[in-house]
Amino acid sequence: MSKLFGGLATGGLQIRIDLAGTPESHPDRIKYIRHRPSWKVRKNVFLALKNRQLQDGPQQPQPYGIMSKQDQPQHPMVYSDDHDTEGEVTLAMPPGKKLDHMGVQIRFFGRIDMEAGAHEGRPHYDFVSLSKELLPPGALFDKRTIPFNFRGVEKIHESYHGRNVAVKYIIQVAVARQWLPPITQEHEVIVQRTGIPPEVNDPIKMEVGIEDCLHIEFEYERRCYHLRDVIQGQINFLLVRIKIKHMELAVIRRETSGEGVAGAA
Repeated sequence: MSKLFGGLATGGLQIRIDLAGTPESHPDRIKYIRHRPSWKVRKNVFLALKNRQLQDGPQQPQPYGIMSKQDQPQHPMVYSDDHDTEGEVTLAMPPGKKLDHMGVQIRFFGRIDMEAGAHEGRPHYDFVSLSKELLPPGALFDKRTIPFNFRGVEKIHESYHGRNVAVKYIIQVAVARQWLPPITQEHEVIVQRTGIPPEVNDPIKMEVGIEDCLHIEFEYERRCYHLRDVIQGQINFLLVRIKIKHMELAVIRRETSGEGVAGAA
């Protein structure tokens, strides 16, 4: 996957971040996903078809030749937590232009973003942060490609995009300039932590109801489920002394963040 950035405010500099590896080269550590993670439920089934038709249309050429065949539209990829984050950074300037810089750095960090409404005063928290120097102070004239790697980084959390909280792993490239803010470009690395199925996965039984009026017993076939599993079970009416008009079952997805009065759900 790659990310491209450029504009007039950058002096014409374009920054491209390419991550190494594909599901074909690392089938056990990299997988394709159909869309980027989001807490929102996809209610419009025709939206994906519309986006695909737009992606299949003609692409606008880039001015400095920084685009390649890897820039064709493709599904985003998810990386396992033990996969080393490595790739290449490409810096490109328009022909005949020059950019003086005070050094180029690359940073890999894991961040927890929180909504300001639920967590006043602390919008984000970085739980891991590493940086490396790509180029010393100098000047950029044309196109340069620099490899990078962050090996052995412990990714303790899985990428998550919720309603109030988001967990992200980000690659950030910063080109420092004198008397001017740095030129930065970020690319998110989606990380998935795969667990081992539990050795013991017993069924669950619960009883609810109203004393001497209604006793209902719920049975689930097991305690833990995979995201693609089908939840199966049965409901036993042990005692019914009231009239029941209808009964509904629902699967509720709930997100809880914060503690005490700062908590949000």
